[in-house]
Amino acid sequence: MTPLWRKAFDAIERPLAAGSEAWIQSETFMDLATHSIRIQRKVLSEVQHATERWLHLWGYVSRGDVVRLSNQVASLERQVRELRREADQRERPLLNGHRARPRTPSSRRAQR
Repeated sequence: MTPLWRKAFDAIERPLAAGSEAWIQSETFMDLATHSIRIQRKVLSEVQHATERWLHLWGYVSRGDVVRLSNQVASLERQVRELRREADQRERPLLNGHRARPRTPSSRRAQR
């Protein structure tokens, strides 16, 4: 037997669900959702820029500064990895068509 509260809930929920599903699938709703997302992004961007200017006014670092520096560090790390690969390839001369065995860090120290 279904509880009384469940019957009352179903009696209210079913017509509301049908109407809300129809509204959500309408073009009007999609247009409003699209416009509201654009407005929200614009407002958020303006707030972030205003906050960044205010932080810089007081000599503080903003999130944008940290992101830019993180990107620069990541770029430098990629460049260093690439240069290290190039240096390793130049360091190992070809012997009989095969590359020489890579030196281990301990053997490099022993040679110095």
